[in-house]
Amino acid sequence: MNIIIMQGPKSSAIEQRDMPQITEDQVLIRLKYVGVCRSEHDDWLVAQKGQTFGHEPMGIIAQVGNHVTEFSVGDRVSGLWGGAPNIGGMAQYQVAHPKKDTIIKLPEQVCSEDAILEPLACLISAVSKVRPILPGKKICVVGCGYMGCGAIGLLCLKGYQVVAVDIRSSCLEDAKKYGAAECYTPEQALKQYGQDGFEVVMEWGETNDSLNTAINLTKICGQLCIGAYHTGGKRLIDMQQLNFKAIECLSTHPREAQLLRECAYQAVELLASRRWNFQNIPTMIYPMNQFDLAHQQLETKYGHHMKALIAMEMVDGEPYLING
Repeated sequence: MNIIIMQGPKSSAIEQRDMPQITEDQVLIRLKYVGVCRSEHDDWLVAQKGQTFGHEPMGIIAQVGNHVTEFSVGDRVSGLWGGAPNIGGMAQYQVAHPKKDTIIKLPEQVCSEDAILEPLACLISAVSKVRPILPGKKICVVGCGYMGCGAIGLLCLKGYQVVAVDIRSSCLEDAKKYGAAECYTPEQALKQYGQDGFEVVMEWGETNDSLNTAINLTKICGQLCIGAYHTGGKRLIDMQQLNFKAIECLSTHPREAQLLRECAYQAVELLASRRWNFQNIPTMIYPMNQFDLAHQQLETKYGHHMKALIAMEMVDGEPYLING
């Protein structure tokens, strides 16, 4: 089978590996897509030879162990498995254990490209930790890329009015599509709301400026929910204001395995019922040999596509856009 292996910083190659073998308690999954995650981008920039990436799998059951009864060959599945060197990552086939991994059959009404459950489960987990406030009140989301827009849809589902903040006009347009009631640049938001601030602010921008904007927009004794700040190097933020305003600073990065599992199932239910406004995402599909291009374009994708997927059944070819 084919697997994407790093050759060094920003450089990968497709290599051949033996097909993995399953036990009677496992399933073999033929991957259709693996999502490209921003959290791996900084490691890709400095990757070492032999390193692998990829932890957002979706595929088709290709083989079922004799003791496995809940899956059949041909089932379309997504979830939380793989990600480790030699057994996961950007490989055409992966082994998963139904009793240990989260493997979820996808209903017909959920399309494969929208059903990359790992980031969706992270989003639901993050939003579940937000301090409860009265329905109809305003919550601010700073950073309106793929994760920020997904959070906007969930917060709207919970009955809040979302104020979206981003430096890019294209991201603010995306925020409107997924339910934001008001959209501002950081300067506009600070002028409009900086004096009083918001009781709850979620930060998804992953930069010094976006986090400081979020701090400035959080009211005294408010809650700052940091959704995406666990990658890259160290940052400098306005700690003085964070402390002076007695802001509750909450990391919403998912670390609770059982909660993440429950959130993956919830994501399927919300997508299938169409209650979560997060379908038909503008997505760029890359062949396996364009993995490096997918990472290169993470910084320039805004206004063009929101999510990038590697097509594991497509070894070479040209990238193409869906839902754009």
